[in-house]
Amino acid sequence: MNSLLPPALALHSSRMTEGGTPAVDTAQRQAAPSPVLVSGGVETPIVLASPHSGRFYPERFVQASRQPLDVLRSGEDSYIDLLAQPAHALGPSLVQATFPRVFCDPNRAAWDLDTRMFHGTIPSFVRPTERGLAGLGSIPRMTGNQRPIYRARLPFSEAALRIRDYWMPYHTALANVMEQTRRRHGRCLLLDLHSMPDMPDTETADFVLGDRHGAACANLFMETAERVIQAQGFTTARNTPYAGGYITQHYGRPHDGQNAQHAMQIEIRRSLYMDEASRAPHAGFGPLADALTRLVQALLDDFSAHRG
Repeated sequence: MNSLLPPALALHSSRMTEGGTPAVDTAQRQAAPSPVLVSGGVETPIVLASPHSGRFYPERFVQASRQPLDVLRSGEDSYIDLLAQPAHALGPSLVQATFPRVFCDPNRAAWDLDTRMFHGTIPSFVRPTERGLAGLGSIPRMTGNQRPIYRARLPFSEAALRIRDYWMPYHTALANVMEQTRRRHGRCLLLDLHSMPDMPDTETADFVLGDRHGAACANLFMETAERVIQAQGFTTARNTPYAGGYITQHYGRPHDGQNAQHAMQIEIRRSLYMDEASRAPHAGFGPLADALTRLVQALLDDFSAHRG
């Protein structure tokens, strides 16, 4: 796919330190990567996905923003794709976006847009939800820490190009991997991996597991996830405050007969593995990666124990 946007700023390399944690992010100018990376085959019934850990910020986008790059990165799920690598080594495919959510958010419906951020004619197929109108649609108007992104309104054609060149490739890749997985194994479980900030006014669970209140994933998998995570000393919450976004809702259909597939959103507290202010990983990175690996292994064991 040919992106219409120019070479850009900040795709950090996946260098690792001697202690097994990622090197601190550095901004680099380089050619735009593919908008989505898919690694591994469909060797297991589990698919891992990281839609919000992308670190490639198009230069034109950064220049058009009223916020500095560090603020634009406030909603980034830093290192989630790297935390998933040991679990990925067990056999599940890994689908990851290279673009950041502040530029285009694949965890929203394609045309969930705040029409007030555009000028010109707005097509009738645009259908903003409450979150879209709050500036958190597929083309966000606000950053993760609630700061306005743009200096001026955008032409609607800019949104259409981002949906075509970023949102659609991500979902095409994810849907294809899940379909191949389901055809090979008869079943499929998507683990949609995210990170969340600490919430100063409330006690934040270490992991929040979302299944759209039972509509997206079998309870068996949710209970296994809770048991395995808690056994490693972490706290969990289910569906509060995150029940799952568009991806969980769209791909989770556990009651759809032969086409059934499951989707679980996993939110991980960022301070468990990184300093939120400096975005530097710390000693918790390795144990957390191990915890994700044990979780995936336990879920694979569930599939083995419940064949057919």
